[in-house]
Amino acid sequence: MKINFKKVEDKFGAELNGGFFYWNATLSQSAIFLNRLRRQVNKLINFSAALVGAAGLLSLAYYFYQNFQTINSFSLAQISFLIQTPSVWILLFLFSILVDTFLFYRLTEEEYQLGRIKNFSVDDFGGDKIAVDLGFSTNSLIIVENAYELAEKLKQSEVNPRHLFWVLLRNNKVRTLFSRLNVDYAALVDKLKRHLLVTDPASAQNLILSEKTQEVLIQAYLNAYNDKRRAVDVLDLLDFCYNADDLLGEILFDCEISQEKLVNAIAWFRSNDKVIIDRKIFREMARLKPGSSMDRAYTALSTPTLDYFSEDLTLRAKYNYFGICLNRDKEIKDIFDTFASGCFGALLVGSVGVGKRTIVEGIAQLMVKEDVPEIFKDKRLVELDAARLIGGVSAAEAEERLMTIISEIVHAKNVILFVDNISAITGISSGGDGSLDLAQVFANLLTRGNVYCLATISPENYAEFVEGSALGNAMPKIEVREPDHNSAIQMLQTKVAYFESKYGIYFDYDAIASVVELSARYVNDKFLPEKAIDILRLAAVRVANICKHDKKHCFCSQDDVADIIAEFTGVPVARVGEKETEKLLNLEASIHQRMIGQEEAVNAISGSLRRARAEMREGKRPIASFLFLGPTGVGKTELAKTVAEVYFGDEKNMVRLDMSEYQMSDSVVKMIGDSAGNLGYLTEAVRHHPFSLILFDEIEKANPDVLNLFLQLMDDGRLTDGSGRTIDFTNAIIVATSNAGALYIEEAVETGVDINIIKQEIIDNQLNKFMRPELINRFDGVIVFKPLSFANVVEIAKLMLNKIGRSLEEKGIVFAPTQSGVERLAQLGYDPKFGARPLRRLLQDRIENEVANLLLAKKIRRRDTIIVNDKGELEVGKANEL
Repeated sequence: MKINFKKVEDKFGAELNGGFFYWNATLSQSAIFLNRLRRQVNKLINFSAALVGAAGLLSLAYYFYQNFQTINSFSLAQISFLIQTPSVWILLFLFSILVDTFLFYRLTEEEYQLGRIKNFSVDDFGGDKIAVDLGFSTNSLIIVENAYELAEKLKQSEVNPRHLFWVLLRNNKVRTLFSRLNVDYAALVDKLKRHLLVTDPASAQNLILSEKTQEVLIQAYLNAYNDKRRAVDVLDLLDFCYNADDLLGEILFDCEISQEKLVNAIAWFRSNDKVIIDRKIFREMARLKPGSSMDRAYTALSTPTLDYFSEDLTLRAKYNYFGICLNRDKEIKDIFDTFASGCFGALLVGSVGVGKRTIVEGIAQLMVKEDVPEIFKDKRLVELDAARLIGGVSAAEAEERLMTIISEIVHAKNVILFVDNISAITGISSGGDGSLDLAQVFANLLTRGNVYCLATISPENYAEFVEGSALGNAMPKIEVREPDHNSAIQMLQTKVAYFESKYGIYFDYDAIASVVELSARYVNDKFLPEKAIDILRLAAVRVANICKHDKKHCFCSQDDVADIIAEFTGVPVARVGEKETEKLLNLEASIHQRMIGQEEAVNAISGSLRRARAEMREGKRPIASFLFLGPTGVGKTELAKTVAEVYFGDEKNMVRLDMSEYQMSDSVVKMIGDSAGNLGYLTEAVRHHPFSLILFDEIEKANPDVLNLFLQLMDDGRLTDGSGRTIDFTNAIIVATSNAGALYIEEAVETGVDINIIKQEIIDNQLNKFMRPELINRFDGVIVFKPLSFANVVEIAKLMLNKIGRSLEEKGIVFAPTQSGVERLAQLGYDPKFGARPLRRLLQDRIENEVANLLLAKKIRRRDTIIVNDKGELEVGKANEL
């Protein structure tokens, strides 16, 4: 709704569709005093009336107590006669009945009149002038009056939103809301107080409501009307204070309260209030609903076969088995509009977990409350159990059952059928001549208008079984999409009360928001809100288990949620602590414990990992993407393994693809799969392990069509597999290696050419022979690995020998290579053309094989020492006998 604020006849207000909304209540000390006096008098009258009613009951009890012996011996007729005998106690009781009736009338009238929002049409106000103060609850009016008195006390000329907000902070409901937001309440009050203490004595005699404050009050009224609430409450006022004053917004933001958080927290409280109100309305309306298959007029026919193979959702809704359906008004309206347009069916199409069934359950609740179009009123929403229908029988028998059920529905005339996952009955037929596909049966009946039907299906099954078929034509498609983050947070908030009650724990808003944010980012094979609810449940169980042993830890925080996500996905999503900060700042040193030399490559990848962990990267791209160039054996693959171990926790968190296996025309299918059901190696690996390092080894050997896939992967951070699923790569590091220009690199380094010149030469004259320029430009860095020097190989030899030493240490054997021995092995294994690869083979032959022979021949035992001598050969030093 577009609201236009303006002045009309000296009244500031808002124009909306021809109507004019304004604040009309007089605010002054005398008016506030009279309002308070009236409220106190009303309370006194109500209290006195209640007191008289209680006295009447006590007088009746006392009368019976006095006459207990006499009454006990009389018949009922004599008791009636005795009561008719004049008595002051009986007269007091009869008088109290009159007073109770008066009290009931007063309370009912007060509830009806006070704070009742005028029932008007948003589309046609007809020029009405509407005083919004008449729609304010008593508490809300008191808030406004207190804000006026605060501004007067501070000698200020206007009542602004800050005064309103200050008074709101004293309200218990608002304080509870801020506790859910985990706000430092004292700091918030202190910040606000400093900006309230500004006096203006010259204008204090003309105290008025500022236009900004009036905007807040009018918007609060319109918001309450929009939500179909009877009155404006304190949360409506709080909602619109945020944007009404820039300074107030900054104070709240400084206390880590964004407008989004505030709106979602208010929605949380609103949903809790709605549950209470709906249950009251629901109980009243549910009494009118028959507890069987009948309609209210008892004209419907029985449906025994349908009842056996189905479940009555309206009956379950009547007895309050379903949770609240939130933020699905559009989908429900689309369903109602589809039936109102003359269609007899609607098909909800959405991925598993997005809430298709919740929408249907929400419709069942609306049907019980009769808050539905005429076509849905006084009907049953019945779910067909497709598994029971087709289970254990032939297709012909299943078809016969379905025909019987449909016959009963047609004759009953009060049933709307619901089929969850309708693809379960597509393709089911008797197999003989003249047999019918069960889905075709539905299509024919819906076309003829004999049955009303709601159904759900996944997008994949819709495309395979329904799209373009008779059933698809008979049942219009209504898409149910994954909710956005705010909607998902609000949906999750409706589940919190159940988990808190069941497990005896407490959630704050930040924990709930973290569940949605982290599950959306890191859990890629499920959909919101279901995957967030699963994480919420796991977090609740985790905290409840801790709470049993430590009553101080019954509070579920962001860290608890992050730990659950980390266990669930292997992603280190917890906030960066001191130890991890130290590790991130010293990544280069950690990497160099396994990696010798190649400082440029190590520095580049370390910087990327720090940016990613500090959330300083583009969210729609992988964590980092690098192209490593250089001769074989210089450490390209070793650096990739090292990063997987240092950053992802284990060298196993690396997906390695040898691109020489993807040279043929069918390589794309091998990579991402196809619609025939073949799964792609890359997409499946990342779908199951999204937090990984992906190594494309010797990328220059890949088929050009495969290289084209990498354009989207590195630009958008996602790929669509052959089954139509979107695979997320934003939590992966991409490393591609290539030997292109290896000979040129060796020669250029020997002659002292600058490394940047070498890199540019390879990009311009080597890489462009097999990679498109736009793909090269998508890498965060193209890094040239220098050929290893002899000094590098010596250090690499030390690392390899240390690894052998650690395995021997577990057996109680000391491994002590001498420096000269290490240098001799490095000399024997050094080859400028092949880097460190010959060294690895040499150590296997001369060291590892020999150690294995000694162990098998039992020539070395615990506490012995193995020495690598100057010749690079093994010597055994025997330990003293114990």
